[in-house]
Amino acid sequence: MAYPDWVMEHKKKGMYVNKVNETTYRIYRGHSERVKGTSKVKRIVDEYIGTITQSEGLIRSKPKVKGEVRSVRCGGYALMRWFCTTQMEGILRRSGDEGPMIVAGAIVNVLYGQEMRYGYENDWVSVVYPGISFPLQPRLKAESERAARGMKSTLRSHLGEGLPEVLQACSYVSRVWVNGQWVDAAVSPKCRDLARTYGFRWEVIE
Repeated sequence: MAYPDWVMEHKKKGMYVNKVNETTYRIYRGHSERVKGTSKVKRIVDEYIGTITQSEGLIRSKPKVKGEVRSVRCGGYALMRWFCTTQMEGILRRSGDEGPMIVAGAIVNVLYGQEMRYGYENDWVSVVYPGISFPLQPRLKAESERAARGMKSTLRSHLGEGLPEVLQACSYVSRVWVNGQWVDAAVSPKCRDLARTYGFRWEVIE
C-alpha cells in the first residue's frame, strides 16, 4: 500500500502504519511472527509510537507515568566515586555508624561549597546515604569539612585547572525516578566530552 509523503517521512524500518482516515494515521514499531502450524503470519506490536496527521506531523504518544517522579543530580557523586573511592571507603571503614554522615557531608561540601540540606536532598548522595539530617553535629561537621578538603585536593590533582568546569558540569547530569525505577537522563555532548578528556565516566552504582 502506498502512503502519502507526509506519512513516509516518519516511517522508518521496522515501523508500521494504520490508516485512520485521509488525514490521520497511527504509527507503531512491531514485528511479524508465523502462526504455529499454519502458513499465516501475524503482526505483533512492540511499541505504539503515536499519530501522524497531515497538519501536525508526528504526535508522539505520552508514556503513562505512575506514582512519584523524582529527579536528582548524580554527576557529582559519579565524579567523587570515580576519583575519591579510597578516601570515601576509608572514612566508612574507620568511622562506623558515623561514616555515612561524614562522607555525605564531605561530598555536599565539595559539590556545593558548603553544607547544604537542599543540596543533599536533591543529589544522588541522598539515595546512597539516606536519612541524614543537616546541619551535622559540630564534631561531625568538622570531620566532614576536613574530609572535603582532602577529596577536593584529590580532584584537583586529577583535573587540574579543569576542576571548576567539571564541577559545574556535574549539575547537568541527573537520574530520574519514574514508574518505580531509576532512569539515567541523557548526558549532553559537552558533558560527555569532559568525561572523555579527563578519563572518567558519568555513572553511578545503585
